[in-house]
Amino acid sequence: MSGQELFSHRVKAEIAAGITGKKKCLSCLAGMLLYSRELGPGGIVFQTENKTVRDLFVKLCTHEAGENSCSVSKRELKSRPDLWTVKIRRPEDIDAICLSAGVNPSSRRLIVPLSDRLSGQFAAGAFLCCGSVVEPQKEYHLEFVAPSSKLCESLFSLFSEQIGAEGGTVLRRGAQVLYFKESEQVEDVLTFIGAPKASLELMNVKIYKDLRNHANRATNCDTANCQRQNRSALRQIDAINRIIERDGGLHNLPDELKSLAELRLKSPELSLNELAAMADPPLTRSGINHRFARIELIADKKQ
Repeated sequence: MSGQELFSHRVKAEIAAGITGKKKCLSCLAGMLLYSRELGPGGIVFQTENKTVRDLFVKLCTHEAGENSCSVSKRELKSRPDLWTVKIRRPEDIDAICLSAGVNPSSRRLIVPLSDRLSGQFAAGAFLCCGSVVEPQKEYHLEFVAPSSKLCESLFSLFSEQIGAEGGTVLRRGAQVLYFKESEQVEDVLTFIGAPKASLELMNVKIYKDLRNHANRATNCDTANCQRQNRSALRQIDAINRIIERDGGLHNLPDELKSLAELRLKSPELSLNELAAMADPPLTRSGINHRFARIELIADKKQ
């Protein structure tokens, strides 16, 4: 199982564990039904790769229609987890389940207004059915693959109105996808649908990433500064050596430049600030830099 599947599995397990009590169960069931693979008078087909989600859907349906209402089958896949399919075919079972959940199977719409349901649990049912979230170590991405554009738009409006999360939509291989890519949005959605622990885990990963990126930037900055310092020191030493080779020494330099040149040759690794502190009398970094500029100018003029 990949990192994404492991994280999604933990999220769905956390959500499923919180679906208790009649109102939460029916609100979740409504979301699972509307966003299932098939929903109509001819039958309900619900598919998932998650055993916990499979068990929750069967539990919710059998509670409304009886123990023999659901048939469950498994399809083994080579490169992915097993695919579980739950089918409900008897008209009386379909009617009982949809009536309790407040769903019209013919129009694939809610009979009972969402305002009379728990919107967080309804969205949780949709996520359990068609949602996934990427392992936060990789990236921040949560999505719903909706069965139709209308259902995608409904979810978009729900999250926008309830928690102010403005997602994006895209058509992917004929399916409408609602996605959230900002870390704060993913955190808010996870909390809203009943996965606060997963939301906290994502926050912790984000903090760790921010600290690591800050440390990397600081290291890169220090490395760049060292490289610039080394290039400057090599340029200064080259100028001094050219003067020595041409004049047979540093005796032609003014005293303040001669002493600085000798100090640089003795301590090629020192920074300008360190050289400034060692000068007699001590100088500023700007003063040291100015004197080196004069030494380089002398070396260039007398070539």
